[in-house]
Amino acid sequence: MGRLAGMVQPQNVIYLPPGVVPAAPAPPPARTDRAPFDRQFFETVLPQAVAAFCKQVNCGAPRVELFTTDGSTHFVAGISGVTDSWVAVQAACDDHPHVIQAFFPYQTVYRVEIHAESDENRRHLGFVAPTEVQVPPAVQPRPARQVSSAKGSKKKA
Repeated sequence: MGRLAGMVQPQNVIYLPPGVVPAAPAPPPARTDRAPFDRQFFETVLPQAVAAFCKQVNCGAPRVELFTTDGSTHFVAGISGVTDSWVAVQAACDDHPHVIQAFFPYQTVYRVEIHAESDENRRHLGFVAPTEVQVPPAVQPRPARQVSSAKGSKKKA
């Protein structure tokens, strides 16, 4: 019943009974500052996903919809380019009769959907480009203008 004189336990140390092993530290939480859709997604994942989807549901040109944080839906006809911070897409809009090119920072894209769409119900351009491309006729150059020789054309007074 003797006390050990002068023995002081540190406040931040926990003594475990024999045979008990401390748990491994928890892994760091996943980074949430990274955009869910990035360069790799638009360069490799999306084209592969479109190809796989078309094989599964037997469609030639699916409708790819890109949803942005401002509440807009964009109908993607193709990917024009990518960088580390944005993607450029060719998109069809109800407001425009032609395809437009739009640039989206990755942080603004929150969902991408692929839909099968039949030819008779096609409202928007499909993601897969048509096999034949209509090329406008080449511009014909104007014939070269002949310049008359200026030598000896001076009038004598």
